[in-house]
Amino acid sequence: MVAQEIQDSGDEPARENTPSELDELTHAEMCMLYRESADSIRFAKAYQWKSLGATLLVFGAMILLARSVPGNLTLTNFLIAISFLSSSAVIYMLVLYQVWQNTEREKLRDISSHFSSFSQFTRAIKSSREANVHRYTLLAFMIIAILLGNVVLVMAVSPLYR
Repeated sequence: MVAQEIQDSGDEPARENTPSELDELTHAEMCMLYRESADSIRFAKAYQWKSLGATLLVFGAMILLARSVPGNLTLTNFLIAISFLSSSAVIYMLVLYQVWQNTEREKLRDISSHFSSFSQFTRAIKSSREANVHRYTLLAFMIIAILLGNVVLVMAVSPLYR
């Protein structure tokens, strides 16, 4: 009753729902797989942000370490080398997490194609192109943050910039 009133009051014409053709057990299995993929995406996103934050904290600790032992050129060079290696590794991990998320999104698209037409309509509200722009913009910002953190570290510990 309420759903019908909402549909009738909207600007869009009422749509006919085509239910899923899956049997109940297969539908439940698909729902479970959908939930697992969505959880995997959330996990990978969280670890992207945690990797970024942890790396920047490590860079801050390296700056403090270098500042606590001023004039130690060996330590300074070692910290700069470690920062370049860790930056490369973290950027690689960020990209791997992004690829993993894309794989899980492909699974979500396939699974959702077996759900009702209402479900498919709701998933199609945000275009995949727009979602990709958002995802890759955030990935680019994460990578830029790592690179800027590395530049700040080099400038903070290098005797050339003091």
